[in-house]
Amino acid sequence: MRLLNSKQGLRRSQFAKELRGMNLEKVLIVPIDVSKVLQKAMILNYFGECIESSFSFMVSRTGMKVFTDKIEKAKEELQTDKVFIGIEATGQYYEDIVRILMDYGLSVHMINPASTHEERKQHLTYTKTDDIDLYLIAEVLIGNKATNSKLSTGVYKQLQQITRARRSEIEKRSRIKTEIRTYHDQIWREYQGVSTLVDGKLKTKKIFSDFWGKASVHLLTHFPHASQILELGEFGLRQLSKEHNLKIRKTSIEKLLFAARESVSKPLEELSSELFLLKQKLQDFEYHTNNIANYEKEIERLFINTNGLLLLTIPGIGLVTAAEIFCEMGDLSHFTNASQLIKKAGTNPVIKQSGPGAGYAGRISKQGNANLRRALYNAGRSLSVHNEALKPFAMRLKDKGKKAGSVYIAMGNKLLKIAFAMLTKEEPFKWDNPEYNYKEEVFKKLTLPLAA
Repeated sequence: MRLLNSKQGLRRSQFAKELRGMNLEKVLIVPIDVSKVLQKAMILNYFGECIESSFSFMVSRTGMKVFTDKIEKAKEELQTDKVFIGIEATGQYYEDIVRILMDYGLSVHMINPASTHEERKQHLTYTKTDDIDLYLIAEVLIGNKATNSKLSTGVYKQLQQITRARRSEIEKRSRIKTEIRTYHDQIWREYQGVSTLVDGKLKTKKIFSDFWGKASVHLLTHFPHASQILELGEFGLRQLSKEHNLKIRKTSIEKLLFAARESVSKPLEELSSELFLLKQKLQDFEYHTNNIANYEKEIERLFINTNGLLLLTIPGIGLVTAAEIFCEMGDLSHFTNASQLIKKAGTNPVIKQSGPGAGYAGRISKQGNANLRRALYNAGRSLSVHNEALKPFAMRLKDKGKKAGSVYIAMGNKLLKIAFAMLTKEEPFKWDNPEYNYKEEVFKKLTLPLAA
């Protein structure tokens, strides 16, 4: 059994290390096929011979006792205590089983469903039954293609749940934003930008720099039609801005009135359905915006009690991004170097090499944690603009002709290396700029009080 080196995946060497020196005739392999209600398993020896044919069990105290009793019986028959369990990481359903079996003292190895799929292709079979799935899971485990057996726990798990829920809310709100623009286009298209022809070239001027800012959303909600803006007039808009603290600039008022005068929208009375739908979507927008704000408060409450707070000393890294990277990396005691984290994120380049040539780095593998990969990409984009210490690295990549996406990924990988060093050594970001103060950098990103 090959022991993989750190760059290929140190965590995947667990099975090989535990197997070393064992009598393979006395090794039990137990694949588990997970579902929401009924789980299936079988017990094999290392060479694939069936010791206990496939059986079903429930994830309950009684069901788990049925499972462990069958394992104990098989251990007695083979007179062994070496049992390896392979389980597909399917949804959230596998987590309770892994936790219970690890508490029972069994060696549990989680398997990416993609590995099982690839194993199916190698066997040239597209038949899918529970028994075949169990054999494939066993093959993946014996082939040393399992991942680690550590579930995220404690604050890592809590932050994962909250940050992922926030990401889901943002995606929902993004869809609603698109719908709001579509409906309002039918009511007053010029509100999103006034277009004019200058020397035969089309130029568009936005009324508000932030379409989703307080002033713009207030007008969308209460005065969505051009005729309503004209009825308010310049004086009315100024009064409205003062009463609701909208801070509408004089130039924005002028653009609003110009766009209203130029509008060819239908009369207000002919747009009842569009206005109703716009109102509903704006309420949805407000609902999701409030949810996101609440999630961010909870993220901050959890995050400030971790050493992940050190990540906030990095200019250009905000609270949510730092929390996402921290929790998706997980417990760093499971890693020996940052290259393993890069592989976990799936941002490692795929090397193409054959023959005497040195080869070249192709696209990233995308075979890791998609949530960590997305957080790193967003962080890389932010660092490329807002971190003066790391910006020269980004500029060198651009000068070499690298595309923006490649630069952001490279910046994200660099951040992972920096973060790994900072968190393992428990040191803040180091920058020899006399104007930089890491404590001030942290405090300006927080809303909750924090001891100096």
